[in-house]
Amino acid sequence: MMIGLVLAAMIGSGPLAGTIPVQARPLPSYNPATSADLGTIRRDVRKGREEGSLSRRQARELRRESREVAMLEERYAAGGLSTAEQAELKARIEVLRALTRGKRLGTIK
Repeated sequence: MMIGLVLAAMIGSGPLAGTIPVQARPLPSYNPATSADLGTIRRDVRKGREEGSLSRRQARELRRESREVAMLEERYAAGGLSTAEQAELKARIEVLRALTRGKRLGTIK
């Protein structure tokens, strides 16, 4: 307890005050195309639900997968997206797009 008080007094006054540089945290590098693609897929799901070409269950599953891709992108972007991470996101979006299209057309159950 005494050490904490001494350190606080030393840091709060004297030559050390204000000399510790604050490091800027890198901003996440989101891919705007990913967000746009997910938005398009979500609109397709909503349209499919409104038109009756998607069941409530199918729409829920597609929305859940869309959220998972968005969360994965957010997690990856925290340290900057690598080429492999970008490729994985792109592949998952293409699969989700194909599933959405297939389910709306009735070719995938």
